Amino acid sequence: MLETNEFLSYQPYLELNNNYQSYVPIEHNIIRDIVWEVYEVDDFDLGKTVALPDVCADIMTFYTDDNAYSFFMGGSISLHELDFMKDVKSIFGVRLRTGMLGNLFRCDVKDINNSRIAMSDALWNGREYEKRMAEADQFMQRWEIMSSYLEQRVAHNYKTNNIVREIINSQGCIAIKELEDKTGYTGRYLRKMVKDLLGISIKQFCEVIKFQWMCNYYKLRQGDVTLSDLALQSGYYDQSHMNLSCKKLTGELPKKIINMYS
Repeated sequence: MLETNEFLSYQPYLELNNNYQSYVPIEHNIIRDIVWEVYEVDDFDLGKTVALPDVCADIMTFYTDDNAYSFFMGGSISLHELDFMKDVKSIFGVRLRTGMLGNLFRCDVKDINNSRIAMSDALWNGREYEKRMAEADQFMQRWEIMSSYLEQRVAHNYKTNNIVREIINSQGCIAIKELEDKTGYTGRYLRKMVKDLLGISIKQFCEVIKFQWMCNYYKLRQGDVTLSDLALQSGYYDQSHMNLSCKKLTGELPKKIINMYS
């Protein structure tokens, strides 16, 4: 299993693009538990669009020379579906931790799993924030706008549950029976809760989390790991199991996926 409990969702189409910078909120920050990463890509290359499954949501603003387009987006949407992408010069985004959205927005992550919602509709007072993001032209200025929104919402009777966090902390290797013992809920209720919250089954969610932990472990070891060890350390039965899962989720074998990080 991984040597760290810190879980991050990695996206090569952003991280391997031109002029990528990112920021992770410091410990004890009020929104550390709900934000994975704040990022910006300048001189965006549309050719790099290999998005990996992560079952998370991003608040993203796309900047062209003349306009700014802000959305609350599901992780599975293709950027090629955005008709303005050919003109995008930079992207600013806030990647949110899976299952930690609570009542931060006017919609649930399952509602945007394969789509996008305009910031004006997704955020409370969304038109105001959309306008401010369009006018902001510096990384930290944009983050201050978004962090102020999130901090206000966290202070406004923020609620969530710990079921998703239990699955993430287990690296996708927890059984329903173990979840029942930890939470006191029945398996039927747990399945319904995760389905209602994320729009996918517990089994599917565990597959995605295990895949993302595989990417985390590869980066943690800086590529110094064999595929068979990578499979075992990531919670798969063996390399064949890892190959099948990766192929199912991405259409590619692990070797091609991890080579993106070389």
